Amino acid sequence: MATHQLFIDLGMSGTKACLTDGNRCYGYACPPKVADLPPSELEVLRHQGQEYGGGLGAGAYLQWNNQAYALADDAEGRPNKSTATLRKSTLAHLRSLGAVGEMAHTHHLETLHLDIGIALPFEEYLSEAEELTQRLQETGHFLYRGQAYDLQIDSVKVLPEAAGLVLWRKQQHLAQQQQASRQNYVVLMIGHRDLSFLVFRQGKPPTGKPSDSEKLGYVAFLEAVAQTLCEPENPYLVQALLRQQEAVQFPDQPGKVFPLAQRRQEAEAFYWEQVRHHLSEHFAALDLTEYEVLIGGGTASTLLRPHLTDYLATLPGATPNWLPDLAQEMAYRLQEVTSAIDQVRFADCYGGVKWLATRAHARTRALQEVRA
Repeated sequence: MATHQLFIDLGMSGTKACLTDGNRCYGYACPPKVADLPPSELEVLRHQGQEYGGGLGAGAYLQWNNQAYALADDAEGRPNKSTATLRKSTLAHLRSLGAVGEMAHTHHLETLHLDIGIALPFEEYLSEAEELTQRLQETGHFLYRGQAYDLQIDSVKVLPEAAGLVLWRKQQHLAQQQQASRQNYVVLMIGHRDLSFLVFRQGKPPTGKPSDSEKLGYVAFLEAVAQTLCEPENPYLVQALLRQQEAVQFPDQPGKVFPLAQRRQEAEAFYWEQVRHHLSEHFAALDLTEYEVLIGGGTASTLLRPHLTDYLATLPGATPNWLPDLAQEMAYRLQEVTSAIDQVRFADCYGGVKWLATRAHARTRALQEVRA
């Protein structure tokens, strides 16, 4: 039986992972970057480790299948694969192995016997889940930070992004002795790149329209702000917006100051109109008279929260739920995740790993009963 459960969220703002042994729960986050590591540089890193210390052991370096990769911060400055434009499933295997390796390194896991869960955008979940599952199950041996690991996987569960919110909510219903299986849920998650709209009729996983994922996350807002100014994800622009600055400056344009207040206001109005139109089409396609709307994602909980609050209040039969109980539980269980916004970003991941742990506990209990 697996000794740990690990759930991985391959978000574009960063890779997030939650690990549990059934008692304690740990969180980990890193940038989503992946870069090829050529053999010549791999040899230099090996030499550095032997002669001076550090080397491969000092960075997020993954070796698998006779290839080497630099991940997260260590991919910075190298020609890295464009995670912002690629399908998440394209690099899912490498980013997942990086999360497995980092958790093993941080928590001194000599044996990697895991149940693994991974969240993908809805369309990729439908088309890529089987291939990703097979690749993970066939991984076997890999090296991370110069340390060799043998990965043994009991089960792989690929889920649509935002499903972790429903899985957590259903467990809460069961704990309260309520009929979770009869509840209808609509999950609305707006993150860095994607807007996910998932319909769980009577708690059952979505299989088709109107469920989908669309590139209407925070990047769409950045694109509206950045028009004629800079690249959408220019770090100086992003930082200025997050800090609510009235203006922004760029090092390649010294002495120039670009006002942001009006630009931000107009971009937010334009972005919200895009989101509102998208949601109106999807909610109009629902055939449910009563349902609970579970809201998640950093963009939904910050930039769009006032708009969403007003909009959802107009929908007949909808009961919005911003999941404050989930945030409270995470504050207690995930001690590495301290800020309110990070708790929002980890919510899908935490809901997924709690579900994996519950399944593992049920399997163990059933096995014990059979043996008894």
